Amino acid sequence: MSGSLHPRELVDFCLARINQFDDRLRAWVLVDADGARREADRLGELARRGEWLGPLHGIPIGIKDIVDVRGWPTRAGSPLRGETPAAADAPVVRRLREAGAILLGKTVTTEFACFDPPPTRNPWDLNRTPGGSSSGSAAAVAMEMCMAAIGSQTGGSITRPASFCGVAGLKASHGAVLLAGVVPISPRLDHVGPIGRSALDLAAVWGAIADNREGDALLAAVLEMPLKLAVIESFFMETAADEVRRATREAIDLICGRGKGERFELPPSFADLATMHRRIMAYDAAAYHRAAFEQSPERFGPHVRGLIEFGLAITADQYAEAVAHQRRCRAEFAALLPPGRIAVTPATRTTAPTPETTGDPAFNSPWSYTGLPTVSIPCAVLTDGLPVSLQLIGGPQSEQQLLATAASGEPLLAFHNRPPLLT
Repeated sequence: MSGSLHPRELVDFCLARINQFDDRLRAWVLVDADGARREADRLGELARRGEWLGPLHGIPIGIKDIVDVRGWPTRAGSPLRGETPAAADAPVVRRLREAGAILLGKTVTTEFACFDPPPTRNPWDLNRTPGGSSSGSAAAVAMEMCMAAIGSQTGGSITRPASFCGVAGLKASHGAVLLAGVVPISPRLDHVGPIGRSALDLAAVWGAIADNREGDALLAAVLEMPLKLAVIESFFMETAADEVRRATREAIDLICGRGKGERFELPPSFADLATMHRRIMAYDAAAYHRAAFEQSPERFGPHVRGLIEFGLAITADQYAEAVAHQRRCRAEFAALLPPGRIAVTPATRTTAPTPETTGDPAFNSPWSYTGLPTVSIPCAVLTDGLPVSLQLIGGPQSEQQLLATAASGEPLLAFHNRPPLLT
């Protein structure tokens, strides 16, 4: 996000991309072209006078359509939400504005940020999914329709679409970005974070939106430590597709030297993690949607409906058991990732599948469950012509360490590929 372009030039470039490609990609549900141009002109005049609002001054950004933006409706991918404009900005949006960002519009989300497939298509292959639920955010960034976008993750909804679309994603520590003004699935699992073209782009947005910056004080000391990359073999490398596994190993060797990665052993609590993650997610989703669901269950998509029905059948004791397991898991994983140690996995099991699914979040949901931060960066294009990414996982509040590691690794990976539509 550097250079000397006038904000109006950047906005016009992004709007031209949207006009050229979005009828095929369907990444946006709302584009405020006039508002973006007016704001670009205002910010350009401020810059001319030597006044800068912050690190995102004049940068066009998309907002996932579960996040409130004053004056725009928050539809959350559902007809149930209606067209009533939001009365106020969500805190994350307010911070973007304060940092000088230009809000282009709302990007497509799957219904209530769950599993029902979106209309959005993958810019690398229009017959593939971009992933979900931050489908439009990842696709729009990949197609240069915006410089960055806000996504959210409860299972794998930042990391997976970023990987499928060949861009970078940051899922911060749980609670590091305020969730007020964001349509929830589960407050215990929900995260908000940026999708960008590089780790440096993620860092610029992160610097604007973060509420919890405890990790900053540790950054200088951490960067002086010998970095330890620890590969998670069990479950992750073992169950990844063969070509994904090979690409991941090659990328790790490029970053830290052949055969020098440590081995990361999963704690015993990992065995029940997926079950307990789904239990918490379903119970909380059912609590939020109960009234609307009891009145009109047929107005919910099949995957959301199934999640709510499952959640309504969970008892309070079963939920309490899952919450206790989550607390134990968080403590165990945090102990395994002290400052200076980063776990590495493939970001996804496969490349992007066909559009009737949003892909498998199994490699991402453990970090939503434990609340640990992750950064994903693209590392290769496989023989099917689709990108894959590395997923870096750190201890609590280690976002800066992860971003610094990703930024130093990107030149070694030399991923400069662009979607075929742009070449």
